[in-house]
Amino acid sequence: MLAAALLFAAGIGAVQADNLNLNGEFLYTTTDGKVTLKDTGRETSSNLSRFDQRYNLDISKEIYPYLTIAGGSYYELDKSVSTNEGQEFDIRDERVQPFIDLNLNNPMYQAGVSYRNSTLNEDITDLPTNRSSRDQYTAVMGMNSTELLPKWNFSFTRLDTTSNPVTLNQEADTYNFSAQYDFWRQLTVDYEYTLNDTKDFLRDSETKDQTHFGHIDYAKNFLDDRLSLNTGYRIRYNTFDISNNATTEEPLLRFAGLSSQDNTPEDGPALASTQTLIDGNTTASTGLDLGLGGDESTLTNIGLDFGFPTDVDQIQLWVDRRLSTAIANAFTWSVYSSPDNLDGSTWTLVASVAQAPFGTFDNRFEIRFPAVHTRFIKVVTRPLLPATPDASQYANIFVTEMEAFITKTSEQSAQNTTTVYHNYNLNLQSRLGKQTIVGYNLLHSRQTQDPLQAERTMLTNDVFMNHIFNSTYSSSANVQRTDNNNSYQQTSVDYSYGASLRAAWLATLNQALTYSGRSVFEDQNATQDSVFLRTNAILYKGWSMFLDLGYGWDKLADGTRDTSKMLRSGTSLTPSEKLTLNSSYSYKLIEPSEPDTESQVETQYDIQGFFLLFPNLSLFAKMNVVERSQRSDTFQNYSINWSPFPQGDLQFSFLYSEVLRPETDQIERVIGPSARWTIGRHILMNVYFTQSETEDTIQKSESRSMNMDVKLLF
Repeated sequence: MLAAALLFAAGIGAVQADNLNLNGEFLYTTTDGKVTLKDTGRETSSNLSRFDQRYNLDISKEIYPYLTIAGGSYYELDKSVSTNEGQEFDIRDERVQPFIDLNLNNPMYQAGVSYRNSTLNEDITDLPTNRSSRDQYTAVMGMNSTELLPKWNFSFTRLDTTSNPVTLNQEADTYNFSAQYDFWRQLTVDYEYTLNDTKDFLRDSETKDQTHFGHIDYAKNFLDDRLSLNTGYRIRYNTFDISNNATTEEPLLRFAGLSSQDNTPEDGPALASTQTLIDGNTTASTGLDLGLGGDESTLTNIGLDFGFPTDVDQIQLWVDRRLSTAIANAFTWSVYSSPDNLDGSTWTLVASVAQAPFGTFDNRFEIRFPAVHTRFIKVVTRPLLPATPDASQYANIFVTEMEAFITKTSEQSAQNTTTVYHNYNLNLQSRLGKQTIVGYNLLHSRQTQDPLQAERTMLTNDVFMNHIFNSTYSSSANVQRTDNNNSYQQTSVDYSYGASLRAAWLATLNQALTYSGRSVFEDQNATQDSVFLRTNAILYKGWSMFLDLGYGWDKLADGTRDTSKMLRSGTSLTPSEKLTLNSSYSYKLIEPSEPDTESQVETQYDIQGFFLLFPNLSLFAKMNVVERSQRSDTFQNYSINWSPFPQGDLQFSFLYSEVLRPETDQIERVIGPSARWTIGRHILMNVYFTQSETEDTIQKSESRSMNMDVKLLF
């Protein structure tokens, strides 16, 4: 019925619309499973069959120069029948999302209004029907900058959310105003104001989160570009009001976003800066992929730096698409905290969260855990495995944003909290001739919070130098001091220092010798020092390798001393354009000074190859082995891809994958063929068959699954 209505609307709209997009998708899945308990041999069987329908219609038309109207709707109906030990459950999920937009967009002004509705009906055997609905009203206006006037934008959004049975009845208003003014090319002034006002009619409570944020940046070169100056000042003024009977999540100030791909989340290396995690955009990808396109052999670490230690008990992780319940529940989240983010840092496990709730209307995971006081926090998970039901529909799941909160009630804190954050940075860099560069960095941060009368400050001074001796030798050095103070009379001084010498012996051979260290002076002092030598060589055309040697010595805060030794080597070989081979080996030994403490040894092997037998037939294989004390973890992956026709309209593939998951102590194996067929310009069909097996110390699970996906594009 709905499909016919959409086709009828599309037929009418095609006559007058400037743009019309109509697509449909049909998915059928059937899965048979068996679970065997190892101690008793008892077997439990289950069956699942599911049929999903999805339709999407978008129509737009320019009704006047620069004035466009657009509308459409998304409809999804999921029906499934599951049987477990003879007991049958019927589940019916229906989602409807109509919208209409009116936008004015000319070279000078922008304005628009829109309405969106999202309604979800859930019906499960022997349970009452749940209905959730959200109405979103949005108005925007703005103007581009001129020589005399700044660029500015204003937006208002209202979200009315209800449910039946009545468990949710909220109204949330968001006001946002921003302005940017470029006085000169070197000077930029920005200001932004945001007000979030949320009313909970069930609890008769209200919270208001109000933020003023401004910053000034100045950059200029002097003395024929021999001296450069970059400086900026930022201030954030935030008030958070809680009504007498409210319980709410107070958002935390995020200083930096961080991420890494690493299988040892308890220690380094340091997470890299990923500022797109905190840019406020919940739809744009950060490049972190939790779908099948991610590396399931490596854990994904996603973190935040709060700038100062603070209390946190909830992380909200946004992704770029809606996830089914089976996919959302497949992820396990390990939460870690650390006082710093260095190569030698120690991360403490706070909690492991399985099946974190996924938003009904928002594409985000809500990861809750016991409150922890920390400056750095991260969540660690493994990308989606092929054995997961419905995994074939999620080639990519990109992380878009990461937010942090602390749960507060009016009884636990003052009803009105004010936080002021100041940040000033200065960068000076001078070129002393053609071969030497020296520089100085200053960073000062100050945060105050009332009525707690709490104050924290951080002052960082950094001096660096780069020098080129000749065509063979070059060097660099830096020294950094950070002073931390707070109103509780807790102070610390942190020194970081390092130097490196690089040598380009030949066009095909170079080396780098690096020394780095850190000393922390507070109640108990600690130091970390290391020396690292890297060698890169091109042995032949298409054949390269590297060799790393490292030695470190640490004095911990408790007075103990540890030494570490590291060796890492790897090679890449491309004997022809059809064959590529890569392999690596690493060895790490940590020897503590305590006589009763065992040494820690980790050895890792990695090898992978890609072979293009023919233009339409390719093979891929990868194996990774990590050996630790009394433990060995292995990952294997093999795949074959064949396209029998030159245009690639029909593609076949075969996959075998094996993963040992140390975080859950499970072995997972999946094997199966798949086919992809492009039937003309408007029809695309995918068929997958997988046989998977999961085993741990308690039970063994086996399943067979067939998935068919047909997409219609017009």
